Amino acid sequence: MEAIGTQDFEILRGLNLSHKAEGNIIKEFVVEMDTARWQAIESCKEHFLKYGVDPRNSLYMYPEVADSWIRSKNYGVDPYQIKLGKNLNSRELKALIRDKVSMIDIAYEFIGKNIDLLTVSNYHMALTDEHGILLFSAGEKHRIETFEEINAVPGAIWTEELIGTNCHSMCINLKKPVQLIGPYYYCKAVTDNIGSGTPIMDENGNILGVLLVISVASPEKQVAQTNLLSWVISAGLAVESQLRLKKQTYYLSLANKTLKSTMEVIGEGCIILDWKMNVAYINLEAVEIFNIKEKDVIGKPFSKLCKSNLPINEVLDTGKPIYKYEIPLNTHKSLNYEVDLEPLSNNEKSQENNGVFLRIRKIQQSKKNEQVSDQEKGNPFAPIMGSSKPLQIIVQKARNVAHHDGGILLIGESGTGKELFARAIHDESRQNGPFIAINCASIPRSLFESELFGYEGGSFTGAERSGRVGKIELARGGTLFLDEIGEMPLELQPVLLRVLEDKQIMRVGGTKYIPVDFRVVAATNKDLWKMVLDKEFREDLYFRLAVFKLNIPPLRARGNDILKLAESFIEEKCRDANIKKYPVISPEVCEFFLNYDWIGNVRQLKNVIAYSLAMVTGNTIKKNHLPDELFDPNRLKKIAGENEETKSLDELSSMERIELEAIKDTMKKVKNNVKDAADLLGLGRSTVYRKLKQYHIEF
Repeated sequence: MEAIGTQDFEILRGLNLSHKAEGNIIKEFVVEMDTARWQAIESCKEHFLKYGVDPRNSLYMYPEVADSWIRSKNYGVDPYQIKLGKNLNSRELKALIRDKVSMIDIAYEFIGKNIDLLTVSNYHMALTDEHGILLFSAGEKHRIETFEEINAVPGAIWTEELIGTNCHSMCINLKKPVQLIGPYYYCKAVTDNIGSGTPIMDENGNILGVLLVISVASPEKQVAQTNLLSWVISAGLAVESQLRLKKQTYYLSLANKTLKSTMEVIGEGCIILDWKMNVAYINLEAVEIFNIKEKDVIGKPFSKLCKSNLPINEVLDTGKPIYKYEIPLNTHKSLNYEVDLEPLSNNEKSQENNGVFLRIRKIQQSKKNEQVSDQEKGNPFAPIMGSSKPLQIIVQKARNVAHHDGGILLIGESGTGKELFARAIHDESRQNGPFIAINCASIPRSLFESELFGYEGGSFTGAERSGRVGKIELARGGTLFLDEIGEMPLELQPVLLRVLEDKQIMRVGGTKYIPVDFRVVAATNKDLWKMVLDKEFREDLYFRLAVFKLNIPPLRARGNDILKLAESFIEEKCRDANIKKYPVISPEVCEFFLNYDWIGNVRQLKNVIAYSLAMVTGNTIKKNHLPDELFDPNRLKKIAGENEETKSLDELSSMERIELEAIKDTMKKVKNNVKDAADLLGLGRSTVYRKLKQYHIEF
C-alpha cells in the first residue's frame, strides 16, 4: 500500500508537471508487494477476524490500514459478503448525478480519451462522490461485468461503514492519494484488486470525489502496477483544474448576466469602455439616448458615438472618478445630461485602469440658463417651490425626519408632489446611494413579488434565464420609494414587513438570503389607517412604514404658491421651446387659479399651463386660453357669496386639518384681521372668509 504525504501532494497540486516529472517525484513512496508479503497480510487478517489479534502489531501492516480494519469490524461489516454495500434508489441517484454533473462530465471526457488504453490494459476506472458512492465506471466490458456482480454499479454506497477498508475511503479519510493492494482490502470479494485513487478537491481543500483505477491481478503482476498511482494523480489534477476553470467561467458569466440585468433596469444610460476606448457594453437606455442600435456600436470607438468632449482621458490618467459632469450630448443639443465617469481596474490594488464606466442621466430642466441662488445650492428641498405657510411647515418637518431612521409615510392627494418630497428626503440623507421608485398600483398582482424581490433564472414561466435583480436589491445603500402603497397586495405585506425588520431578502426561486440596507419612504393618497381598520392593510406594516407621517398640503391650500408655480412652468416650457419672451397671466386668470379646486393639484396645473401656451396668440394668458374642463361647474370651488357645505371637525380629512390649523394660527397672529391674514396666507379675502365659515372659525 502506498500513500503520498499531504505536504508532497500539495507540492504536486501546485505544479503543472508532465507525467514523467510527477512519476520521478512520487517514485520514492512506492511500496512493493510480493507473494510472501501477500500471504503474511492474509494470515494477519485471518487472526484478527477469528481471534481478535491486534493487526497493529504486525510488521507488514500500515497503521492507517490497521485502524481502518478495526473500524470496519466495529461497524459490523461482513468481510465475506458477496454483493457489497447498499444502493440509492433511482430518485436519489438522479439527484446525486444532477448535483455532480460537472465533475462527472469532466472525468468522463478524460476517461473517454484513454478508454483504449484502459481496455487493452484490463483496467477499470471509476469515480465516486465525497462519501464513497459510485457515480460511474468505464473500462473493458468483461471487467465491468465482473465488478457489477459484486454491486459495483452507479449509486452503490461503498463507504467504509458498509464494505470496510477500501481504496477510495482511504483517500477520503486521509485526504491524499492512496494505492491499496489485494489483502489490505477488508472484504474478500475485492482482495485480488489493486486500486489507485486520488481525491478531487476544490480550491478550499474540500473533497468533491475520488478518481480510481482498479485492476485485477495476481501478486506477481502487481509489482509492475504499483507506479500506476502517478498517472492517477495526474488525471485527478487535470479534473480539478478543469472543474475550477468551469466554476470560474460560470461565476464570471453569472456576474456578467447580473450586471447586465441590473444595468437594464437602473433607469440610466450605462456604457462600458475598454482600455482602447471602444464600446464594450451599452444598455437599452443609452441606446435610446443616442438613437442608435447596439450592434452598430459594440467594439467601435466611443468618439464615433459621442462627439461631446467628456473628460475620459482625465479619469484614466488620474484614476479618480468624476460625478455629475454636465454636458449637452450631440444627439440632443437642447437637452443637458449629467454623466458619471468611473475608472475600471482589474482589482482594488491595481494602479492600472483598463476602461471607464459611464452613467448618463437627463437633466429635466436645463441648468444652463437657470439662475440658482446661493441659498438653493446644496439644498435638496429647493426643487419644492413655494413659500406658503402650509408648505414650509411640511418641508421643515421633512428636513427634520430625513436624518432619523424609521419609515416615512407621505400622505397627500394625487399630484401634490409626494415623489418630489421622497427624492428630497433621499438627497438629504442618502444622496450617494440609489433612489429606486416603485408605483404599487402599476404592477400586476402576479408579478409583484418578483418585481420587488427579484428572481433566479427559470423560477417561473416567462422568467429570464439569467434571473433578475429586484427593486429592493437595487435600492441597497439608498432609498426605496413605494408610491401608492395602499395598492400593495395584502398577501405580500407580511413578506415586506419581514424584509424591513431583518434587512435581508430571498429572490423568488432562490435558496439564500441577500443582505440589504435601504431606507423606505412610502406614499399614499388614501386613508391608510381606515384601510387598517377595514382589514385591507396590515396594522404592523402600517406602523413600520408610518414612523414619521408627513401630510403634503393640496395645491388649493397653498395660496399664492399657485401663481408662482404657474409662472415657473411657463418659464420652463418657453425655455425648452427656445421662446425668449414669456407670456404673462392675466389678473382674471390669477383670481380664477386662486379660487379653483385643483383636484389634480400641481400635475393638473402643469398640464393647464402647457395647454394655455399652445392656445395663446399674444403675450397674455386669458380665460379663453384655458381648457374647457376647468369651467365645469362640478369642478369649480364655490367662491364668495355662494353657500358651501360645512363639515364637523371629525369629518375633516388630513389635508383639511392642516389648512384649518394654518388659518387659525394666522388669524391669531394678526388678531383676527382678515385682510392681513389673506396677505400672509397668500389667499384672496373672499377665500379666507369662505374658509373661516367652512371651518367654523370665530373671529
